Amino acid sequence: EKRVYQPGYHIEWNHFAKQDAEQDASRDVSQDVAQDAAQDASRDLSKNLSENLETDVAQDAVQDAAQDASRDLSENLSKNLSENLETDVSQDVSQDAAQDASRDLSENLSKNLETDVSQDLSENLEADVSQDSMQSIDSDLEFVLLIILALFLPALTVFLLEGFSKNFWIALLLMAVAYLLPFSSFVVRGLIVAIATILAIAVVFHYM
Repeated sequence: EKRVYQPGYHIEWNHFAKQDAEQDASRDVSQDVAQDAAQDASRDLSKNLSENLETDVAQDAVQDAAQDASRDLSENLSKNLSENLETDVSQDVSQDAAQDASRDLSENLSKNLETDVSQDLSENLEADVSQDSMQSIDSDLEFVLLIILALFLPALTVFLLEGFSKNFWIALLLMAVAYLLPFSSFVVRGLIVAIATILAIAVVFHYM
């Protein structure tokens, strides 16, 4: 082949030998990598097996110790129960007599208490019912009066419930604007008065 940047010609020989050498080198590298991976895997397996064996041995030892301890506890408990049963039998006889006497006393006391409690409850219920009925009548009457007042004087109604609050000043301003408008704007005046009335009724429902 003729050279481009230099004078003369270029002859390329033994091209296939270079390709074979490159292929052999890549094969050697892949074989080395595969061998390293196999060695690492075998090491990990050996470590995992050794750790699992150690844990199994420790668990077996713990289980044996727990079984021995449970056997000792069961033997001690059986001995203590047999000794305590003898003393408990004599105590149960005296306890039964005491329980019978306490039952009789409790029955008599419960009967007396039931009569006293029933009388007290009936008297208290009558008094509470009368007070609740009076309070409900008063609250209903107050609610009706506030609604009627809200229809005619919204600002005064809000003042009675909240004092000098934001809602009071809004209602007062709306009523002032409604009364200062000329008589010809009757529709606008009615809308402003309706808004003030709705505000006062909403305040009444909020507090009642």
